[in-house]
Amino acid sequence: MTFKQYLLNSRPYTTLSSLDAEFNFQADKNYLFDLAYLTSIAVIGERSAEFLQGQLSCDIRKVTTDRMQQGVMCNLKGRILAILDVINWHHLQLVLPVDLLTETKASLMKTALLSRVQLETTSYRMYGLCVNNQSDLLPENLQLPDENFAVTHTDELCCYQLSDNFYLILATEEAISSLSQPFITKQQMRGSLAWHQLQLQQKHILIYPETRGLFLPHRLDLHLSGYLSFDKGCYKGQEIIARTHYKAKLKHGLRLFSIHTTEPLLAGKKLFTSSGETEVGELIDFSPLADGRYLIASSILFEHPNEILIEGNKHPVILSKV
Repeated sequence: MTFKQYLLNSRPYTTLSSLDAEFNFQADKNYLFDLAYLTSIAVIGERSAEFLQGQLSCDIRKVTTDRMQQGVMCNLKGRILAILDVINWHHLQLVLPVDLLTETKASLMKTALLSRVQLETTSYRMYGLCVNNQSDLLPENLQLPDENFAVTHTDELCCYQLSDNFYLILATEEAISSLSQPFITKQQMRGSLAWHQLQLQQKHILIYPETRGLFLPHRLDLHLSGYLSFDKGCYKGQEIIARTHYKAKLKHGLRLFSIHTTEPLLAGKKLFTSSGETEVGELIDFSPLADGRYLIASSILFEHPNEILIEGNKHPVILSKV
């Protein structure tokens, strides 16, 4: 099985076939997605939970062996450095993109040493699972969680539910073949680009090296989706995030659109009125659809025009609501 690379910003996503075939899903079939762009950091030590509580926006006290949390790691200005999933399986672990690993570890290490905590990059393989039919192909020897953010696990596999029919699986090297081969045999395996598009449809956006340190959580509507705890106490960037939440009047929201363009897209670019005179938002994330169309996630003014110009591009695009 040979994957092809498809770059979004500088991040290599993967496909197995043409985009039309990659994005074609049968409604009664389940699909496994190879997520090689993800990795995890094991946080090891008696004070690991206390350490993470002061680093991330979510309440680590709510992370158990059968419950995960989603959170963000911010800088002192409240800007997002990484969006993370936190699980407790063979130590507390942070699931994040590979291309954010080095800088995230470096940021955490500044205080990890003082907390007597070790940070180790794991070798687990990451997979996405989309379940459309409980009677179709499912992973063997793994009970799927039955509600959002619930976790099930064995010694070799860990699975948590992201939304109604989407799951993320961590697998040890010994479990990779038995997990993936049945889906490969039945041609129900996909690359990470298809997964990214499906997640983007759920407003599950990602941070890239190009957008690290750019966005406040509220600009991405993360205060509406459980990423931020406002009663856990202090963490890095908390003061600015709390001030935004309680005192600022929000003018932007995360919105999904489809657009048609032949010009390059890059996350973090500003969005302007079609004349280019007035800024109305920012491009947060995107994925190709078909026929030159893209699904984009933008942080944009609540009252915005239907035609916008993307920073650096020559031609305006029409925003079609998704």
